[in-house]
Parts: sequence; C-alpha cells; structure tokens
Amino acid sequence: MKNAENEQDFIRLHRSDWLELEQENKYFAGRRSRFRNGLSRKAPTKERIDRYMELYRTAANHLAYVRTFWGETETAGYLNTIVGDAHSVIYSKTVFRFGDVFSFIGTGFPRLFRANVKYFLCAMLAFVLPALIAYVYVRVNPENALAFLSEDQLSSIRQEGNYDLFNALKATLEGLYIGGNNIIVCLESFAGGITLGLFTIYALVSNGILLGALGGYCGANGSGAFFWSLILPHGVTELFAIWLSGMAGFMIGYALINPRGLTRRTALAVQGKKAVKIVLIGVLFLIPSALIESFFTPLEIPYAVKYLFAAGMAVLVIVYLLIGIRKDGRNRGPETENRLRKARSNGSRSCTP
Repeated sequence: MKNAENEQDFIRLHRSDWLELEQENKYFAGRRSRFRNGLSRKAPTKERIDRYMELYRTAANHLAYVRTFWGETETAGYLNTIVGDAHSVIYSKTVFRFGDVFSFIGTGFPRLFRANVKYFLCAMLAFVLPALIAYVYVRVNPENALAFLSEDQLSSIRQEGNYDLFNALKATLEGLYIGGNNIIVCLESFAGGITLGLFTIYALVSNGILLGALGGYCGANGSGAFFWSLILPHGVTELFAIWLSGMAGFMIGYALINPRGLTRRTALAVQGKKAVKIVLIGVLFLIPSALIESFFTPLEIPYAVKYLFAAGMAVLVIVYLLIGIRKDGRNRGPETENRLRKARSNGSRSCTP
C-alpha cells in the first residue's frame, strides 16, 4: 500500500482503484450468477474475476487504513459502501424459496436446456445411432440378436396380443420397480461424466443397442407394431430423461477436458450445478413415464391410439422446451444495449468521497 501524508493524498493515490471497484460492483450485482457461472457465454473472464477479488481485498485494506489514521471520515464511509457491496456479491447466499423451484421448472430449465442443447444432441446421437445399427443388424437376420441378447431374454419377449389382466396393485408395484430401474440408468449416465464422459457414452450406447436389438427382433418376427405400441407411449418421456442424464454427464466430462481458463475443480463445480439441475428434471420426467408404462401401456386398445398418445407426449415435451424462446430472442438485443449504456454512464462518473 502506498503511503500518504494526509487523507487527500491517499485519495489521489487510490481513487482509480476505488472507481474501478464501484463499476465492477454494479456489473456483478446486476446478476450475481455472472460471478459464479464461469462457463456461461456471458460470463466474465477469469482475469476479470481475479481483478475484482484483488480490488475488493485492496479496498478492504484501505478502509482499515483510513479508519486507523483518520477515523470515520467521508472517505471511510465511501469505502465501507463499496467494500460492503463487493462482499454481498462475493459471499451472499441464495435463500431457498419454493417459488424459485417452480420458476425454474417452468421457465428456467427450458432456457438452461437451450443454452446447452449441443450436449443433449450428443447424448441423443450416442443412444440413437447404436440403436439404429443394432435394429438393422438384427432385422436382416433375427439370429443376430444373440450377439446382444441372451436366449432367456429373447424367450421372455411378450408375444403379439399377449396382454396381462390389469390389476391396480400389480401396476403400482411394477411402476415403482420400473421407475427405480430407470433412475439407476439415469444416474449411471450422469455420474459417468466424472470419467471424462466415457462411462456416459457406454451407458447410452449399451441401452441404445438393447432397444434397437429388441425392436429389430420383434420386427423380423412380425410383431414390430405390437412391440412399439408397448414402448412408445412411455418411451417418449423415458428416453428424454435418459438423454437429459447423458447431457448432464457430457457437460461434466467436457468441463474436465476443457475448463476454459478455470481450474478443473472450479469448472467442475460451476458446470456440476447445471448438470445436477438437468438430471433432477430428468428424474421428474420418469414419474409420468412409470405411470404410463404401468397403467396405460398394458391396456388392450388399438395400436393407433397408443401411437397418437406417444405423438402427443412428444409434442408436449417440445412445447415445454420452447417456453420463453420468443421472449429470449426479443430481449437479447435491448438487454445488451442497456448494459453497454450503463457501462458508459458509469465510466463517466467521478468519485467524490
């Protein structure tokens, strides 16, 4: 710290740093997530965050210095204000509110999904492409199914028109089992991100191959329409949940591979928060999936009804993911202009402690 004979000299020596901290406070306080979300496209650089922390510590030392040598002057009051603002940005904790949960489910998740949709597409392709290859491979020759499935699995496949008598208790127990099994698959895909995404790829590919091989085998035996009538109604939300979990796993894996200027620990923490939110939404989608598979899929109704139901579920999922997209596009330009305008006006202000 530079020494000064009097308070005015001290102000002249450090005034530029205080002004810079004041401006940075306004930048970060406008959206505290900027400070924590280091991998967002709109996030500040690591250098800017480091500079902000340095300015905060320096101003805190200046505040102690001023109070020690000149007491509670106007300079001390000014420094106390900007240091307090910086402290609230850096160390403030988010207060949990149920309203925030519903807000995230309603609008926050669709925005988070669209901002990271490339990871979802990777997860979907890692599942769909192996499924298609396995489907074609088995469809041309049903005996090829033994490369992916055991004889016991093939013999247990439900035959055309073979429906169980509906029982509410049995359906409930099956729903709990199915839901639990699907959650395990999702958690495997998600946790696989810590292996740089390799286990995530394995989980998606293996499950995709299983579905494709089953579909190809049933198609080759003439029961393909029946098979897909049992899969598609609940499969829309179930596959979406699995792909979301793969998406979360890839986000974590890529953060470890390319931390974008951050330490890998910091990148994992930042991207991990997003990934956890995504996989939790995926688990929520497994609830209707288990209910549909337990109470709707076993019903002996025309295949066309089940296909239409599956199409309706797909439309609902797509509509949900598009919530707020027009608002985001319309407001992006003005928000950017407002930030630039504020930055210009803040830069022209003078410090008058």
